[in-house]
Amino acid sequence: AEVVSRKFADHLPLYRIAEIFGREGVGISRKLLSQWTVRLGEVLMPLYRIMLSKILSSKNIFIDETPVKIIEDESKLGYMWTIVGGEGPNPPYRIYLCKEDRRHEHVVQMLQDYDGVFHSDKYGAYEALAQKKKMIWCPCWVHIRRKFFEAESGDPPFREWVLQKIQSLFEWDVKAWNLSPEERLQIRKIEEAPIIDELIIKIKERFSDGKLLPKSKFREALGYFYSLIPYLKNYTLYPNARLDNNVAERALRPLAIGRKNWLFFGSQEGGESAAVLLSLVQTCRGLEINPREYLEDLFRKFMGYPANRLEELLPDQWLLRRSQTS
Repeated sequence: AEVVSRKFADHLPLYRIAEIFGREGVGISRKLLSQWTVRLGEVLMPLYRIMLSKILSSKNIFIDETPVKIIEDESKLGYMWTIVGGEGPNPPYRIYLCKEDRRHEHVVQMLQDYDGVFHSDKYGAYEALAQKKKMIWCPCWVHIRRKFFEAESGDPPFREWVLQKIQSLFEWDVKAWNLSPEERLQIRKIEEAPIIDELIIKIKERFSDGKLLPKSKFREALGYFYSLIPYLKNYTLYPNARLDNNVAERALRPLAIGRKNWLFFGSQEGGESAAVLLSLVQTCRGLEINPREYLEDLFRKFMGYPANRLEELLPDQWLLRRSQTS
């Protein structure tokens, strides 16, 4: 529990953990620590699969990905996906999946049975999924805003108008999240949807007027928005949907923090084990659980726990039971 917490919560590489133990007179090699973490990930895979199943049955998920190094092959760049989900407006579960590349079929495989709302950026695999009628795509408005923010030349007055309108959307949605789900939908219908309609009309006109430099960032921003028009108002229709994908991006932030320290994997198998442990640790952090305390209790119980009750060992259920007995 100590090793896993230091590696996946505090972002310490195993060689530094071994050095720390060595100063305390505990001689454990980096190789043995690595074997422990890989084995733990393999053993806890059933719990990980239960958490993934609960995410995909929750009807509201957030997904993003980031590159990771696979040092088994120095020329190889793998990808770590995160899917955040669970019931309620602040979904508790954070699942990480390590894949050897960024091919579209990985996303299709991960979400093939999903039929709810999903939030993401405009990666082509997500666009393809959005065309499946059983899925409702909420593209990230932060990415849209960023495109216009970076388009400093082209049409400054129009660009500024777009940015102000998008800012209004965010301001209204902050207010909406302080209200009940029913009131939130009303705010979105009355205040936010008309702003989006106005943006669609004006950007359609500007995009088709034929006076844009073909490779300008301004044209790129307009095209980015234009391609998302069928999906831009989806978030206004579902109370727990959001107008950004910040939930998933926050879940990836620990990977960015740990990138220089440990964010590489010796092999694909090592990456999969790491994804299991990272999922449990970061779910704990999202729930404000001390991962060290949770993991120690989990490791003591797991091997003798009834298979049909493993869901009770998920971090949110563990926290609920502890609060009921304290």
